[in-house]
Amino acid sequence: IHNLKELKDQSSTNTEDLREAFIKCASKETFFAWKKYKEDKQKNKNDEAPTTEPDDELMKGTIPEEFKRIMYYTFGDYRDIYLDKDISSDGYIKNISKKIKALIKENDSKTTDDKEENLNSKLESSWEEHKRTIWKGMLCGLTYDIQNGENNIIEKLHKKHNYPCDLEVFAS
Repeated sequence: IHNLKELKDQSSTNTEDLREAFIKCASKETFFAWKKYKEDKQKNKNDEAPTTEPDDELMKGTIPEEFKRIMYYTFGDYRDIYLDKDISSDGYIKNISKKIKALIKENDSKTTDDKEENLNSKLESSWEEHKRTIWKGMLCGLTYDIQNGENNIIEKLHKKHNYPCDLEVFAS
């Protein structure tokens, strides 16, 4: 959550900075989660029957089910942070959620005269606006290490399984 922490420390931030920070955080977290997943699979390789390599599955446009579940939860965690529904007691997370609320409130006061709308519904609307790009950032983090000149891996994931919509629906 480094990028989100940095966002919290900036005095001048807008909703575009917020979106970018979420994309970067989600992408990095997915990248490192994928790396750990592959390392764990390699360690367990001797204990189990031979299976396909995780990168090979990804190159074919399939996210392994076990890792897909990790992505579901990660996406849900970012949603909870964004909507201030995170149940952890981590001070950084709470401060990030406060900063998000302040940004949404400040942005709203600049653009509308309607003060009646609930802040939570504004947070929901903002999440709805940004969740697809955050998810795409996760897919970029997932495929970053295996691109090797093949730029269509993300496209394969979109076409073969329609991952963006399915995962967003699951995590929302």
